[in-house]
Amino acid sequence: MGRIADALRRAEQDRRQAAGLTAAASAGPAVAELPGVATVEPPPADDETDATDVPLAVVQGLSESLVPFYERFSLVTEQYRALRTRILSGNPNYEHRTYAITSAVPKEGKSVTALNLGCILAEVRHLRVVVVDADFRRGSLAHMLNQPPGPGLAELLDGQATYEQVLRNTPIPNLRFVPAGDTRGRSAAELLASARARPTLRHLQNEFHYTIVDTPPATTVTDVGIIGQLCTGVVVVVRLHRTDEAAAKRCVRLLQVNNVPIVGCLLIGRDAPGGRYGYGYGYDYYRYYDYYMKSGEGRGKE
Repeated sequence: MGRIADALRRAEQDRRQAAGLTAAASAGPAVAELPGVATVEPPPADDETDATDVPLAVVQGLSESLVPFYERFSLVTEQYRALRTRILSGNPNYEHRTYAITSAVPKEGKSVTALNLGCILAEVRHLRVVVVDADFRRGSLAHMLNQPPGPGLAELLDGQATYEQVLRNTPIPNLRFVPAGDTRGRSAAELLASARARPTLRHLQNEFHYTIVDTPPATTVTDVGIIGQLCTGVVVVVRLHRTDEAAAKRCVRLLQVNNVPIVGCLLIGRDAPGGRYGYGYGYDYYRYYDYYMKSGEGRGKE
């Protein structure tokens, strides 16, 4: 339970000892897989950019947060590839796996992380990858991919749609997408606990080598406690200088209580020189819950 806090402290110490080493902002995570910590550098300044790194023209409606798509040779993309290498090396038997991506609180970068992880895995030509938006209240992946919001996972779980209707193609080869959809008044917990939930995720896992599931924050609602039990494991996203350490610990405890396997922690955000981890972010559970539940209409990036 204290391994995430220890990993955060070690990561901060390592960054302070290495001049100029920072973690990527919003799109670029630092990877802290327990045990052990790796860091991710942000893109270099324009005058340091590799001449071979020529960004693609922006695809209309496709979020520029998809760093591996737009900047294939940037340092951020290379660090996502390092994360991919860890994932692939941890699966030597090429088993089909499902990973849920969550965070302790909202606005930590989990949705961007989920989409970029799916994008970088799809670079491997023989891999079939799908990213599933399971955040029924504030799902943002459809907007980021310029896709219609439904039908999606909610309709699939409710028996109102088929796999063919919810699986979408994306501009990224090998990458498919399932939007969150519309719960039609049913609670997210009710849908996720239905008899259709396990067969649905098992079907996706059988069809795709890697299924990446974007979930709500763990300390705001109970969804990830249900989803996580249906997955290979959960990855917790923690933002440096934003996520309160107590919130991160509470997130880990909640996942452990629900018998959800935690495969690692991703540290994202810039390391402010002289800054102190967690300073100025001592919000409590109820403020996060209130913010999360009342901001469903403004589905910003997480």
